Amino acid sequence: MNNKHLLSAIFLSSLISAQELDESFIKSLPEDVQKDLLQNIDTQKASESPIYRSINSKTELEKINLENLKNRIESDLLLLEEIIEERDETLINNDELLLFGSDFFSTYQSSFMPINEPNLSSDYILDFGDTLEIQLIGQKESIDEYMIARDGSIRLNQVGSISVAGLTLNEAISMIKMKVESSFIGTEAFISLINLRDINVLVSGNAFNPGVYTIGGNSNILHALYVAGGINDFGSYREINLIRNKEIIDTLDLYDVLITGKFNLSSRLRTGDIIFVNPAKKIVSIDGALKRPAKYELTENENLNKAIEYANGISKEADLKNVYLDRILDGKVKSLPISNIKQFSNIESNDGDSIFIRKHSFRSVFVEGAVLKPGRYLMTEGESLSDLIGKTGGYTENAYPFGAVYENQMAFDINEMAKKKLYQQLIDNVITASQKNPTQNLDLTPIIKLIENLKNTEPNGRVVIDLLEESKSNSFVIRDNDKLVIPEKPSHVFIYGEVSNEGAQSYQQSKSLEYYISMSGGFNENASEEAIYILHPNGSTQSARIKKNLFQNNPDELLIIYPGSIIFVPRKIDNTATTRLAAQAYVSILGNLGIALASLSSISKD
Repeated sequence: MNNKHLLSAIFLSSLISAQELDESFIKSLPEDVQKDLLQNIDTQKASESPIYRSINSKTELEKINLENLKNRIESDLLLLEEIIEERDETLINNDELLLFGSDFFSTYQSSFMPINEPNLSSDYILDFGDTLEIQLIGQKESIDEYMIARDGSIRLNQVGSISVAGLTLNEAISMIKMKVESSFIGTEAFISLINLRDINVLVSGNAFNPGVYTIGGNSNILHALYVAGGINDFGSYREINLIRNKEIIDTLDLYDVLITGKFNLSSRLRTGDIIFVNPAKKIVSIDGALKRPAKYELTENENLNKAIEYANGISKEADLKNVYLDRILDGKVKSLPISNIKQFSNIESNDGDSIFIRKHSFRSVFVEGAVLKPGRYLMTEGESLSDLIGKTGGYTENAYPFGAVYENQMAFDINEMAKKKLYQQLIDNVITASQKNPTQNLDLTPIIKLIENLKNTEPNGRVVIDLLEESKSNSFVIRDNDKLVIPEKPSHVFIYGEVSNEGAQSYQQSKSLEYYISMSGGFNENASEEAIYILHPNGSTQSARIKKNLFQNNPDELLIIYPGSIIFVPRKIDNTATTRLAAQAYVSILGNLGIALASLSSISKD
């Protein structure tokens, strides 16, 4: 026995001793159910606390029962909230609008930084530290490297000193060629820049990390801002000054780079340059039906229409009858309705302004199966299921609207929570039954099998709908990402469970429940005749007693079997408390089976 099995045996033994459960019974359970059972026992053991006084009054008992009910309700609500929050976590985290451009320097690649290579444009300005390679061919032949000295010159043998600092590369090449030709008859000079100087610049103002930085001589303002970490939370993306000799010689507007792409970044930095990031002046938020909602920085001479322009304009979902400007006035935030979006061209922007353009509430719905045009459809707010069917062109000849399957996310969340709670209750019942009868040989096989099936059943999001009654289909609220499946009309009734011959039986109009049971060879010896479940094609479930062929909860109305109905005969369960929970489990499992059969029936046979 390995360590894992030894620890499991010790753990199992201690739990069984504490809870008086039969060891062979627990070991007989499926592995996943066994694990959940043991964890549940452990939780119960940890939560047990001694009671030092008795409850003498009925009022105290009622208070405790009420408190227990409250705790269960709160637990259920928390579970549902966790499911929804888990699904929407990404959306919740992304609610805050970002300042446009704030992610630019976080994604700026270091490979964009200039490198010391000679393949530069001819207007590159030479200075101290740059290195030229000069090759002479002709009467005089040589190849040498010359670094520009601090006085700005290079010295060629038999030619003399040539001052090149401050000249463009093209101007320096022309001068050197002229000097060589005048000094050596029949000699031609070939000049190239083989190494760039380093320069020191100061990045100041509202940069993320202001300071003095050493960068390559081919650098521009963006390179300097990158090494300084970009712009901080208070800095301007619209006014970044390049200061040289105490004068502003250039101003960078990053929106020219990010939005229009028109800015010329060829201006190179020199030692002693200052890159100053001014403070941002006007930040305007724009949200809703925009192609790029964000916070935008506007300059002094830009009205609010520029924010819409920077946001790439309004989207096709825009509801232009519901446009608002929130502005801080007299210490209060006032919401100003805008009747025409063109008004923004004449409204001067204020720092802190917020524009909101409502989106039309469109809902995307997928339709498949027996309709003329299956596919995904965009529905406007207020449109009904009848409108949806109209968009698809209507039903095909073999369509079965009564068996339509409609699913949405909200129903899925609720069913998932209900399934988890039901599974836990069934586990608790097994523990209770085993503890009350530790010496009896209980047959809990049907319950264990049911628990295992329930655990392996995925929750579904089916909503029972009625496409045959126009008033009900017109009042049904469609939600985004809903799904509608229209199956073809089946010619069978499906029978499962404790019968001699499971499977499909040919549908016969007006035939009773007994007829289909009989056609399936009758009940097995362990069948429950008192609680037979019928899932109808529309998703509703009914329970019947075979002896009376009546509804369990409505004995005055006869049970009707429809084409596509699913009859399930469960195994007999003696535990009365568990029978109620088993009914819920059967309904959940049958629901998924019904969706699967409807989906198969919706596949075209052409």
